Amino acid sequence: MLAVGSVLYPAMRAANYDNKFTLGAIMSGGTLGIIIPPSIPMIIYGLVTETSIVDLFAAGFGPGILLTIVLSAYAVWVNRRRPTERLDGRELRDSFRRGIWAFLMPVILLGGIYSGWFTATEAAAVALAYAMVVEVFVHKELRLRDFYNVVLDASKLGGSLFPVLAVALSLNIILIEHRVPQDMVSFMQSYIDSPLMFMLLVNVLLLIVGCLMTTGEAILVLAPLLAPVAAAYGYDKVVFGLIMILNLEIGYLTPPVGLNLIVAMGAFKQPFGLLCRAAVPFIVLMLLCLMLVIWQPWIAMYLVDGKF
Repeated sequence: MLAVGSVLYPAMRAANYDNKFTLGAIMSGGTLGIIIPPSIPMIIYGLVTETSIVDLFAAGFGPGILLTIVLSAYAVWVNRRRPTERLDGRELRDSFRRGIWAFLMPVILLGGIYSGWFTATEAAAVALAYAMVVEVFVHKELRLRDFYNVVLDASKLGGSLFPVLAVALSLNIILIEHRVPQDMVSFMQSYIDSPLMFMLLVNVLLLIVGCLMTTGEAILVLAPLLAPVAAAYGYDKVVFGLIMILNLEIGYLTPPVGLNLIVAMGAFKQPFGLLCRAAVPFIVLMLLCLMLVIWQPWIAMYLVDGKF
């Protein structure tokens, strides 16, 4: 959100878009990255729950497209009375030519994963190789003497994640050894008969957790516990993973730990209260999309089941 928003915000304000709408659109659009593959939260969920990451990626397209359509339709409706400008085909062509190398990255990664050329894990190495070739030989923005700092920064970022992931996976093993998920399933089934009631309570829990924890932390802590319980109520692990990530995605826009709110406050120099108000209509729309996915899980499972 920070990289794109720092360009979009001044451009939209210069085009006289309402400040509150601009902030809400940029912050909500910035949450779509965790539901549209490739997605780090999906990878984390797949690791801690032993769920196919490829299936999770496939399942993310339906809800991601749904959210994109709904948010785009709202943006068009809100700005329906704004004067429009004619599309400049030459400018569009030039912009596409400049961005073609970045556009090809997800095409190559997802195409390689779903065609079987490489796994989701190997895709990381392919992405690295592709990015290096483009930056060194196409854009020529990365020089050999810069590699040391790039590798050092990447190692620091990975090093901060690996201990947390190791602890989470170890916790998962301990929970299984002590039959905590099974006991939790039995406990909840003794009090909750309806899968719908279970899902309602889980969604309330995840929405609250999303307000207080980051997405990665919430998945690492809660996914090993909740996924087996959801399976006992008849929910597929892939569907539940998407529902969980959708809930936590909304947490990016909810105080007090809404990551996009905090980033926007620093990047755009706007009051926190204004950012919260700007996010409200987009949160409502995202909640409606979440309920639709829960009601019609085929939205997420359409590609996973091979019905295309």
